[in-house]
Amino acid sequence: MAQSQEEEVILKVKRFNPERGFWWAEYKLKVDKFTQFTEALRRIKSEQDPTLSYRASCHMAVCGSCGMKINGEPRLACKTLVLDVAKKYNNNVIIIEPMDYFKPIKDLIVDWDEFYERMFKVKPRLYQAKEVLEGKAEHRLKPEDQRELWKFAQCIWCGLCVSACPAVVIDQQFLGPAAHAKGYRFLADPRDTITEERMKILIDSSWRCTYCYQCFNVCPRDIEPVTAIKKTRSFTKLYKDKSEVAEIGERHIEAIHESISKTGKLQEAEVYVKAYGVLQSLIDLVYMSGAGKLKYMLVQSKPVQNIKEIKKILGGE
Repeated sequence: MAQSQEEEVILKVKRFNPERGFWWAEYKLKVDKFTQFTEALRRIKSEQDPTLSYRASCHMAVCGSCGMKINGEPRLACKTLVLDVAKKYNNNVIIIEPMDYFKPIKDLIVDWDEFYERMFKVKPRLYQAKEVLEGKAEHRLKPEDQRELWKFAQCIWCGLCVSACPAVVIDQQFLGPAAHAKGYRFLADPRDTITEERMKILIDSSWRCTYCYQCFNVCPRDIEPVTAIKKTRSFTKLYKDKSEVAEIGERHIEAIHESISKTGKLQEAEVYVKAYGVLQSLIDLVYMSGAGKLKYMLVQSKPVQNIKEIKKILGGE
């Protein structure tokens, strides 16, 4: 059997230790089309530099331990082929870095403590009724409920979505996409008994997501954390003790729906006033005027001609 053709690549690794800080190291090696980054790093460690540190375990995208940035993208090293990345960027020099957001410990190994704190805040287990736990009753899950939960139950806690998320860095009250995916899995489970407590934990945070969809792009299990966040927001109407952030979010969604229903377009000024109120809008108006953005705020678009078609899409007719 003919061997796979090999190509030489250079892996440029961003290394770290507490004494020295960050520095770059380059490693040349030959790889074929089957070589994963975990295998490439293993060969570097065993053949070139035994001081290089990284995490890896299952080598099959299940344990989630080998997350790192590869050419700027959070990826699982075991699921990513070296030559695929080289071809994508048309460059055999590939940059490997520790994931963003996480504090580095050594080289590509990062500290997971804060990530786990966020994950455990959402109480990531099922709290069943006492009768079920005592074996006196049975609560079966319907197939349609299983289908709803299945996707979000596949999270492997790899942290790629958190590494890619801009909101989790700037807003400490945002739990992050991974926590929301796991949290919604139990929030939507009809067997769970702490729905009110889960809403208290999740709803305010869900409205802090910026909908950038980076978590959607990088998830190795196609879980779509942003979808979990959207679905969590739908519980807001059921929750009485809403935070200010959640109330503004609800008004914002309603204002957008109303604007598009009326004109087929988004009337920014009208939506802003309805979401944030007159007083806050006037305060922000002063800021926007000073920043030269007022002209964009006051743009009024003409209604689209086939508004009835848009209303059909929205379910209005």
